[in-house]
Amino acid sequence: MADDNGLKVISSANPQSRAVNSFIIVPQGKFIPSGIKNNAGNKILALQIPFIIELEKKPAASTSIQWSITIPNRLYGSINVLSKFPASFIKQKDKTIWRSEPLTNKVYERHKLVFRPKPATHRPRIYKKGRGPKNTRRKYGGGTQQVDDKPFNPNLKYKISATLTDNKNQQRTYTATIAMDKKDMIRQEYINHYDIKRYGRGGNGHLPVPLRSEITNIPKTNINLTGNPLTESKYKLLVNDGMLELANTITQLYEENKKRRKTKPLLDLNGKPLPSPSCKLWLSGGWRNPERNEWYSNAVNGMHQRGGAVDIIVTEAPGDIKAAIAYWVLWEALQNNKDKLNAFWQLETHGRPMRTDEFKNDIEPKNGIPDAFDKADHLHANIKYQKQ
Repeated sequence: MADDNGLKVISSANPQSRAVNSFIIVPQGKFIPSGIKNNAGNKILALQIPFIIELEKKPAASTSIQWSITIPNRLYGSINVLSKFPASFIKQKDKTIWRSEPLTNKVYERHKLVFRPKPATHRPRIYKKGRGPKNTRRKYGGGTQQVDDKPFNPNLKYKISATLTDNKNQQRTYTATIAMDKKDMIRQEYINHYDIKRYGRGGNGHLPVPLRSEITNIPKTNINLTGNPLTESKYKLLVNDGMLELANTITQLYEENKKRRKTKPLLDLNGKPLPSPSCKLWLSGGWRNPERNEWYSNAVNGMHQRGGAVDIIVTEAPGDIKAAIAYWVLWEALQNNKDKLNAFWQLETHGRPMRTDEFKNDIEPKNGIPDAFDKADHLHANIKYQKQ
């Protein structure tokens, strides 16, 4: 019969993960920093220790033990069993099972099973995602799990059982499950993407891995800021390293400038007054888990993965004169209040920042508004990092 008691499990070198019986997989010989926030003070992740599953009560000499490990997700590879037990692997369509032979009292430490997970590797080794020619989505890359959008990595878990058979052929089975929770699933994404090669220009990926304490629930935003709740993932968790405060401050300054421009309107390049915008801001991007970021962006070390960046759009039709005016009012609000923002910001279109000349010229369409505001499709802002 099945019994969930009777097995003692050590599943992680990380104290927080061990406390919840979750785990992360750290490749052997890799020294990866943890603590992703600006003031975290990086520490190196503990090297992977073997998983140890032990019967709390040693069986009688006449009792045999048969261990098994079921791996439901094959995307992460297999395991290395360190216990010197005669055993075999059984590969099935959606899982792999390692199973020992019945172990007699002649087998050394048969009451203890020791194994190590093989590390996940990023496939392919080069970070290639982002926009391609003519603004189309690239058809190569895709990350460790070949996902193409928001879904999180599959939850990796190991189902362990120890079946004891006594001299009367009576059986008793003890079971345990070691499973990544969502916080460690997020952390594993950062581990998988560490030191990934950057396609084209730019450096390789060297983002630290978040501490479990740095991954939190989703906070509320300013009432005048609509759209996504600070995250683009489906984890319903995030890393927030100043992006909430930044988004709220930007929204507040924009709303204040809207009111001011009702009585003192902006003037176009011909000196004619422009109507004050009435639209709200829309949060289109916040924290991105690495798999999502790889699909959406080619910024390997981007601030979105640190929880220190936001993308904001105005709630007007792109290309409409109302949208252009709203971006102008938004830009002016930030430029006039630099002392209130410990941040960088830029207007962008299709992922590229606006050039200096586009804030002065009005080429197409000729409506008296500088090109930067006519062409903009969002504002990107990120906090200033003392260390990258």
